[in-house]
Amino acid sequence: MRRQNNIIRILILVFAVLIALLVIGGGIYLFSASKQLKSIALQPEFSETSLEVGTQYAFTISTQPSKAGIKKAKAVVDDPTCSFEINDDGQAILTTGMSEGTVTVYIECKDIKSQVLTFSVVDSVARAQAEAAAQAEEQKKAEEAAAAAAEAEAAAQEAKKYVKCTGDDVNVRSTNSTDGEVLGKAKKGYMFEKIEDVDDWTHIKYKDKDGYIKSEFVTEISEEEYNEGPFEEEEKEEDKKEEEKKEEGQTQTKEEAEKKAAEDAAKAAADAEKAAQEAAAAQAALAAAAAAQQTYTLSGVPVTATQYRNLLDMFRFATPHGTDEEAKAEVEIHSGAEIRTIIQTKGW
Repeated sequence: MRRQNNIIRILILVFAVLIALLVIGGGIYLFSASKQLKSIALQPEFSETSLEVGTQYAFTISTQPSKAGIKKAKAVVDDPTCSFEINDDGQAILTTGMSEGTVTVYIECKDIKSQVLTFSVVDSVARAQAEAAAQAEEQKKAEEAAAAAAEAEAAAQEAKKYVKCTGDDVNVRSTNSTDGEVLGKAKKGYMFEKIEDVDDWTHIKYKDKDGYIKSEFVTEISEEEYNEGPFEEEEKEEDKKEEEKKEEGQTQTKEEAEKKAAEDAAKAAADAEKAAQEAAAAQAALAAAAAAQQTYTLSGVPVTATQYRNLLDMFRFATPHGTDEEAKAEVEIHSGAEIRTIIQTKGW
């Protein structure tokens, strides 16, 4: 009987040990399962969609469950010129290479992979320099075109020809035909600027119009002879003015003449003032356009005049006296990438 009781005690003890082992094993399994990695997420700590060459960018690594270990995690990047590593703070750090293109990154641990992120890599400085060079080339072409146009105009001026009327009261017509409207009559000795020969007609400038005169009634002359005159339109204008003066002398009183002279002087002064204002406005517009096209360089970054002034004004509060030189020094403490980020953020 006593022996039987001992056997029962031993069986109870063994059974208790087995239950304890099961409980402990189950606890260990559940604890391990609670820390087993299920997923990895990669979150950029920056807002740019295009990355700058030769710059570092940080990513936050989050896991599910949050306490899952990722000591054996591997940071993968597809561009051999870039580096992608996990630092001691648990961040993934991407350092872009020095050439433009695209870069793809992700985190992998125990056959579990994060989402794959792809970014474009650009060289803003090189692009800005290329744009500035293109603008300079366009400006150079525009200047060359303007110079060519000026040369062409000068050549046209040099190639001008002139004729003198050899007949008396010769019809000047609107077309190179005897059916053309008679614009006027040219007296002997009157001179005109020649445009071209059209059959047996000479195309001339006649009172700011296109006129045609029979070639048999004109002969070519030099520019020096042409400049000596007389010109038909000038003589007629002088005759008209002389007639007007005679009529005015007959009908105007002395007071009326003085009043008209004063009105003419006032009108001339007003016209002169208006011309001066228009010239000043044009000069100011040219100066503003030249200032807007001027470029500056801050920390190796080319910026426009507007961007340069905005950056100086932004950092002027940090300078002792607020001068442009002190503000510029304060701006250049920042890197080129930081300056580009400020300009993009402010929308300048």
